[in-house]
Amino acid sequence: MVSNSAQDSKGAAMVGEYLSIKNALVADHTDAAAKAGGKLVTALDSFDVSDFSDAQQTELKDIIVDAKEQAEHISDSPMEHQREHFKTLSKDVTDMVAIIGADMKLYEQFCPMYDGGSTWLSASNEVKNPYYGSKMLTCGKVQKEIN
Repeated sequence: MVSNSAQDSKGAAMVGEYLSIKNALVADHTDAAAKAGGKLVTALDSFDVSDFSDAQQTELKDIIVDAKEQAEHISDSPMEHQREHFKTLSKDVTDMVAIIGADMKLYEQFCPMYDGGSTWLSASNEVKNPYYGSKMLTCGKVQKEIN
């Protein structure tokens, strides 16, 4: 990972908006998830991949295109669809963090019940499930620690 403070802050903004979506889904707040989805699109648009190797740039560009699509859907969909798009977005953000790193400790968490098993990232090791929200708030487990 390249140590560039401007780039690090853009990566932190991207992870922060992702976590805002996750927290909104945990709380069953459609509007807050939609707003954070829009902000994530902006954060992804401003993410500069030029500091990375050619192979990483190619991979990051592909991830960003898909993540933006998921975030756009989250910004204008009802809760059920937001959660469907969040599953793919979680994979995209996890893949992106694997390349760019994160300036905070993250926890990859797993719910075996949602859509054949689904993961998400959290800043806390306490499981709060974004796929079921208040219906099954603590369904899941920490799979691994990142950073």
